[in-house]
Amino acid sequence: MSLPVSVQIKKINEFSGHNGAIYGLVCDPNNNVFYSVAGDGWIVRWPISATECDGTLIGDSSTKLFCIAFGEASQLLVAGDINGFLYWIDPVENKILSKSSYHKGSIFDLCFISATKLVSVSADGYVCLWDTQSRLPVISFRISFQGLRCIKHDKLEKKLYIGASDNHIYILDDDTFDVINIIKNAHGSSVFSIENLTSELWVSGGRDALLKFWDKKDKMLKESISAHWSTINKIIALPEISAFATASRDKSLRIWDTATFELLKNVDLQKGGHLHSVNTLLWIPESHYLISAGDDRTIKLFSISHLG
Repeated sequence: MSLPVSVQIKKINEFSGHNGAIYGLVCDPNNNVFYSVAGDGWIVRWPISATECDGTLIGDSSTKLFCIAFGEASQLLVAGDINGFLYWIDPVENKILSKSSYHKGSIFDLCFISATKLVSVSADGYVCLWDTQSRLPVISFRISFQGLRCIKHDKLEKKLYIGASDNHIYILDDDTFDVINIIKNAHGSSVFSIENLTSELWVSGGRDALLKFWDKKDKMLKESISAHWSTINKIIALPEISAFATASRDKSLRIWDTATFELLKNVDLQKGGHLHSVNTLLWIPESHYLISAGDDRTIKLFSISHLG
């Protein structure tokens, strides 16, 4: 039996300035910055730094933004809003280039699957493939009559995993976009986050506050654990330290061992965490920084050390 890894976590910086709950974070590692989007409609750039904490406003959508994605090859930012609009943003010129309308509900998640292909999922139950050069939809279809909450691209398996409010997980081929599998009633309520953990394992989390671990080959459930007191909003892998992190509406973020699924650390307000719901997470592997953000309108940067 594997022994759990040991980690140490320390808060080293805090960023503030948003006037609404923060829902999305994404990193541009080549320029040592990250971006956030929030309920205030702002797209903000921040330094990945233990000392600097001043943000730069690079765009204002004037509407609630739920998600953001960054294309490294194209140096393009894309954000999704509550009304189903996509915002195409130039982070060099600090401006919104255009906005596209297709979805009829909130866009909850975005994912680049190549330099020219972006996938969006929405409260209208539609999944949409976008050409990032024309900024137009190429493929779109409804896979659920309820909202689609999250999307994860498995590059090696060439699959898209989509979590929905009908409690199902949909698995699509990333080339043909055929639905090749549906894990029905994967959770007791909405599936809010999906993450790849290893070449053999992926994990999902939902409104039922459960973490569920799935075998990639047979799609069978390996284990289910009660991980939080409330909705699990985000799961993110920390492969460099053989761990993963979860963010929850219960106001905590937690670090887990990938091999044993054991809880390693719990970060709440008393330990430098958040005052309200933790909505999203971002991992910076080069520096072993974990960044969190939530309803308290703050972004917190933690340093994680692997103690072996």
